[in-house]
Amino acid sequence: EPVTGGRAQWLVLAAAFLGWMFDGMEMGIFPLVARPGLQEMQAASGIVDEQFVQMWMGRITALFLLGAACGGLVFGWLGDRIGRVRAMALSILCYSLFTGFCYFAAQPWQLGALRFIASMGMGGEWALGVALVMEVWPEAERPLLAGLIGAAANVGYALIAVIAIQFLITRDSWRWVMLVGAAPALL
Repeated sequence: EPVTGGRAQWLVLAAAFLGWMFDGMEMGIFPLVARPGLQEMQAASGIVDEQFVQMWMGRITALFLLGAACGGLVFGWLGDRIGRVRAMALSILCYSLFTGFCYFAAQPWQLGALRFIASMGMGGEWALGVALVMEVWPEAERPLLAGLIGAAANVGYALIAVIAIQFLITRDSWRWVMLVGAAPALL
């Protein structure tokens, strides 16, 4: 049986949906900005080498995946200590702010470190958002709601794609796109 009723259920569902939607947006940002961002960083060093860009794209993607797994553990543990709502808010703040901080990255390793920390917040939100919804909604409705929350990530991925269609992402503009990733902090 649900822990709360009515309005609280809908608020939890909305927060989880928006959290996952912004997760999807965040996941779509790096593939759009990686090449121009790494090319800009590489040009600052006077080197022009596609292998450099590919190597760092792979490393940063691996750090992202590792960070998401670690974040599920860390924020899940934190949710048990301070409550899932607070931990989820902190996880969203984590991935939002650290994505925005990527604006300031001057070296590929800095971009990788910031993406790692941002993805920890995403991994935490994935776990906490679903757990909260499952705690407050009746058992019969949980499978549908779990699917809805999962689909929210695709909505976010589509949103960042629309932004990319409207605005050309270049060596000069990629940093501003990272600031778009800070928008979920408002949530």
